[in-house]
Amino acid sequence: MSIVVEVTKDDIRKGVRKSNCSCPIALALTRAIVADIEKDGREDVEDSLAVEVDCDELRFWDANESEDDFSLFPVDEEDWYKIKNFIENFDSGNDVEPFNVELKYN
Repeated sequence: MSIVVEVTKDDIRKGVRKSNCSCPIALALTRAIVADIEKDGREDVEDSLAVEVDCDELRFWDANESEDDFSLFPVDEEDWYKIKNFIENFDSGNDVEPFNVELKYN
């Protein structure tokens, strides 16, 4: 499966520097995953969903469903550079711009 994650200006404004769970990418990823799961009829997923983002790994899990976690990978390998650069710049306090990335997960 794949999802498109849109990191918005609002995500950047609300994001927390050096936070694996509250950075702009994590906020955008949570929103995209919740929308993807809810389109299959499940509700209240956001309360049980956990997302972690760092330069080497993107993953999520649903505490209500199982202990299993799911890793996400950019469909285009070049997007890893975009993700890593965004994280490094955001965490350093540099200006960053909104972007989109397509991710696949198992």
